[in-house]
This record gives sequence, structure tokens and C-alpha cells, in this order.
Amino acid sequence: MSLKFVILILFSIYFAQLTAEDCEKCERLECPLVSYCPSGVTQDKCGCCEVCSQRLGQKCDYVPEGSDLQGPPVNGTCGEFLFCSKEGICECDEEGQICGSDDVTYNSICEFMEETVKNHELTVVDRAPCRKGPIIKSPPKDSSRPAGSILVLDCEAVGYPVPTISWELYKADGSTVQLPSDDSLVAVQVRGGPEKHMVTGWVQIMEILPENVGIYTCIATNSKGEAKASAKVSFSKSKVPKKKY
Repeated sequence: MSLKFVILILFSIYFAQLTAEDCEKCERLECPLVSYCPSGVTQDKCGCCEVCSQRLGQKCDYVPEGSDLQGPPVNGTCGEFLFCSKEGICECDEEGQICGSDDVTYNSICEFMEETVKNHELTVVDRAPCRKGPIIKSPPKDSSRPAGSILVLDCEAVGYPVPTISWELYKADGSTVQLPSDDSLVAVQVRGGPEKHMVTGWVQIMEILPENVGIYTCIATNSKGEAKASAKVSFSKSKVPKKKY
């Protein structure tokens, strides 16, 4: 039997004796009133009075899995949706974003429960992010390029549900072209990211010509709404350097 194991046993016996002596004095009528506990309630070490469970980030009593050595609680028991880490800190046991009745998206149910400390009337609306209309996070930028040059416009949008991105070209003659069109010199690409609930779209103009200059508009759409951002593409006076062969 190792010295460390013997010490653990002695400490368990010692704390058990202290608990037994303290608990003999317990009177339920003398228990303090528990008003609001965001992580739920538990019993004190005597099993007599109700106390608030430990909250996210608070100290707790870590017990290794499979261990039979369980002395009286020193720091307290983690509440609902929490577990006691090896460092003796209450951490969140559930992942996934939460939509609160305040129309705020919380990163976890634990983060939401902490917010209820300030606002007791908060409730969970959905076990998913709050539904939001699109927001253009990174709009395309105005560009002036010489005839025959290459240009790439990009657009990033965020929302929930994740938006879709489409493009339109408004020409100087007043006509509108939905992209992609039959113009082989103009390509459109879309991918998810770079962040959660975000989408990125590109327009690549392989050769700047009179027929493909104008105002390019990025349109982000989901079930909650639509957002637009535009950039003007025009000719510059400089010339495209000739290729050297």
C-alpha cells in the first residue's frame, strides 16, 4: 500500500469525523433561505440544508473516476450541465449555441445560465443560434483597372440560417445581368466560412472589357431577410503591360 493512498484514507477518516460532529448540530429550521440558484440546488455536507450548486468557473471537489475515496465536500458540487474538472473547477458539460428570450445567442447552455443571474426571467427559445437576417461583414470594394486586366471581388456575409450569396451586374446602359451569365470571362464562386454561420462569394473577371464594367452587387439572403453591398468596377488610364515571350 503506497504512502499516498494511506494519507488519502487518513484524510477521509478525519473529514468524516469532523462532518459527523458538525452535523449533530444541524437544525432544518435554522437553514438559510435559498432564493435563486442558476445551476440548481444541492444539499450541504450534512444533508440537512439546501444550498446553491457551484456555478461555471467556481471551485469544486474533483473525484477521480472509479475512486471509492469520497470525503465530505469542501468546495461544493457542480450544478446542472456542469462537471468538475481535474483542476477542481466547474466546467460546461454541454456544447452547442442557445437562443435566449432576449434574442441573444449564447455559446453554451452554461453561458446562458450565468446570464440568468442578472435576468431571472430569461428562457431558452431554441437549442440553436437565434435566427438573424444576413449582415455583410466584408463588402466588395470599388476598383479601377486597366482594360484587359484581371480582377477579383469578394464578399462575406453572416446570418442564421447561413445566407446564400448571389451577384448582379448593373451596366452603364441601365441593364441588369444576373451572375453567372453566359460571359465566359466572368466567373462566380461561393464557399462556407471563414467563420461559423458565414459564407463567402467571389466574382472573378478574367479580362476587364467595356461589357463587364459597371456596378457589381453582392446579395446575401436567408429566411429572415436580405442584405446588399456594391462595388464599382471601372477603367483606369494605365495600360496592361505587354507579355514578354
